Amino acid sequence: MLSKRLLNFESFEVMDILSLAQKLEKEHKVIHLEIGEPDFNTPKSIVEEGIKALKDGFTHYTDSRGILELREKISNLYNSKYKVDINPDNIIITGGSSLGLFFALSSIIDEGDEVLIQNPSYPCYKNFIRFLGGKPVFCDFTVESLEKAISNKTKAIIINSPSNPLGEVVDKEIYEFAYEYIPYIISDEIYNGLVYEGKCYSAIEFDENLEKTILVNGFSKLYAMTGWRIGYVLSNEKIIEGVLKLQQNLFISAPTMSQYAALKAFEKETEKEINNMIKEFNRRRKLVLKYVKYFGWEVNNPIAAYYVFPNIGEDGREFAYKLLKEKYVALTPGIGFGSKGKNCIRISYANSYENIKEGLERIKEFLNER
Repeated sequence: MLSKRLLNFESFEVMDILSLAQKLEKEHKVIHLEIGEPDFNTPKSIVEEGIKALKDGFTHYTDSRGILELREKISNLYNSKYKVDINPDNIIITGGSSLGLFFALSSIIDEGDEVLIQNPSYPCYKNFIRFLGGKPVFCDFTVESLEKAISNKTKAIIINSPSNPLGEVVDKEIYEFAYEYIPYIISDEIYNGLVYEGKCYSAIEFDENLEKTILVNGFSKLYAMTGWRIGYVLSNEKIIEGVLKLQQNLFISAPTMSQYAALKAFEKETEKEINNMIKEFNRRRKLVLKYVKYFGWEVNNPIAAYYVFPNIGEDGREFAYKLLKEKYVALTPGIGFGSKGKNCIRISYANSYENIKEGLERIKEFLNER
């Protein structure tokens, strides 16, 4: 018999869609607009550094905090960009940002604690919270909605900016409210840097002493390093010491090769490739928005990450599965991200411009045939 904890753990629907799409792919060309990872390869300089690490014998455990050189580069990045004073000891390197997020929640959540999350939001948030005995509380990210959602059991809020699935950035007033009234702010900043219009805040701008902040970030999205599984947690010494215990007992350390490879992410030679990637994402974003508006779907203001989350005016799950089976275009149903996503779909533009256009044309045919 499986544990009750695991039985309450929901599947990640985007992976269910991907699995079905891959089965259909054996006989048909499937256009993938469901998966949330860059279609770009990891920059060459990063790959070469990873290979060099292997050849040089860096195949053993590292310090559980992560190699000092990488933690120094991360601290220098934040200190330079946000004019703060972050010490490398405020950082622990993890096997991806998802693991960092799980560690962050594990370090503060007790049985019955409530964690505020946006509706809609990344599906793993609610699963992690429930797994740890906490209660996810869905709400809109407006001051009025947050005021109503807060209770004496509120322990934390997860702010994901830029956000998955909305592709939006969180307003300054939400950060200010959270820091005044909520004990901990877990800031998921994995899409930070993938912003095409306006300004995106970092939690560190509101709490440079890290008294309330547990910042989670990584290299997967901005540097196209999803398979390298390399992320980090940035917080005060007490939280980091707690996360360190989890790391030591559960994972020992982040992948050694990946840590050394990530050192090259901060070099000038990598910057040009990343900037070109960002420009291409923005070109794709404009294409998707053009079609979405042509379809007459309601859409928010996706200015970041690589997602568009339109309200299509009907059940998004039924639409997505029917579209996949009839036109071989894979999208993610919005309901998996929260109740407010029931009539929505998530379109990922982490695919080539040509494939995205073909997929959108197939959706156009699908709609016309109906």
